[in-house]
Amino acid sequence: MPEKLKTNHIDHISIAVKDLKDAEEDFRQTFGWEADGRYSDYDEKINVAYYMIGQTALEIMEDLDGTGKVSKFIDKHGEGIMVLSINVDNTFESLELLKRNGAGLIDRKPRFVRELGRYFAFLHPKQCHGVLAEIIDGSY
Repeated sequence: MPEKLKTNHIDHISIAVKDLKDAEEDFRQTFGWEADGRYSDYDEKINVAYYMIGQTALEIMEDLDGTGKVSKFIDKHGEGIMVLSINVDNTFESLELLKRNGAGLIDRKPRFVRELGRYFAFLHPKQCHGVLAEIIDGSY
């Protein structure tokens, strides 16, 4: 019997976009929202703007230089939801549980995003029926 992964909430949902400024304007025009924050993750080659909806962040992200994973995703699928991120207490422990359960993983060890001071790891999209799922610890 597989072990149950303890989760806290949906941490964030990431939408891949071609142009971050255009997407921010669309969200401003449609919802009246201003971004709650922005950051760049140079290791992942992304610029991000995010909106807090309760404890869940809705991220819009663009590729920094056209060579990263966001650009490849858009080339293959078009703009749209790319990542579903699940908040856990400890990414290291949760990743070990997923390994014991035989989950298809992209990451065998957690990555660290300096800009947010958090650890995260990706599951393979085949594991979650086409969705790039992520576990992440800490708070947004």
